[in-house]
Amino acid sequence: MHEAIHHAHDELSDEHWWLVGRRAIFREALRRHLSPARGPRRILDAGCGTGQTLELLTAFGQVWGVEAFEGALEAARRRAPAGVALSRGTLPGLGLDVSLRFELITLFDVLEHLAQPVEALRELRGRLAPGGQLLITVPAFQFLWSVHDVQNQHRCRYDIATLRDELARAGLRVDFHSYYNSLLFPAVAAVRLARRLLPGDETVPELEASRGLANGLLTRLFSAERHLVTRRTVPFGVSLLAVASAAG
Repeated sequence: MHEAIHHAHDELSDEHWWLVGRRAIFREALRRHLSPARGPRRILDAGCGTGQTLELLTAFGQVWGVEAFEGALEAARRRAPAGVALSRGTLPGLGLDVSLRFELITLFDVLEHLAQPVEALRELRGRLAPGGQLLITVPAFQFLWSVHDVQNQHRCRYDIATLRDELARAGLRVDFHSYYNSLLFPAVAAVRLARRLLPGDETVPELEASRGLANGLLTRLFSAERHLVTRRTVPFGVSLLAVASAAG
């Protein structure tokens, strides 16, 4: 991901509708789908970026964060609550103590960037403690591919079949999934398809382009989805969420 996009995520983390709303959905997904903890829960945020999800994760256990890009890691260090352990590392391979195992691993909008996604998932499976869970999110539906994906250096967008296949090849099974950012899906799809037919200036990052008077309304609308998409499988959306665990 370009440094400018990391900077935008860091600068807009507390106000932009997409960043605020997705955290609300992540929090509700964890509340609904985390297995009861037998003791202190260890959590790994793999690809923690600028640290936007670290604070919400501390409500569920002790948090470690790993990030590949030094600039993003510096922002995460400024943002991280006390007690969060942060280090630089990449997937596959994390650079953490080989004995560390986690009851929860989160992989928020990371897999789509990786050249070796199955190998990365296999590494994370090996880091799960017995009964541990993986919460993963990815951008959805290849037909929504746009300049946004190019700017963010995505290699693909997912549907549940392709995500389930990569997880299965890594020894993981899907226990729950749903698409999300579903209420805005028709509008997003229409805009992205129209831009293909009527190409224009698409150089403005979507985070910047979405700022304005509508931000509060979009925040409330997107956040409200947490009551639906974390309870049942919604069959369409701009993004995809899955809870997985070790197969067999």
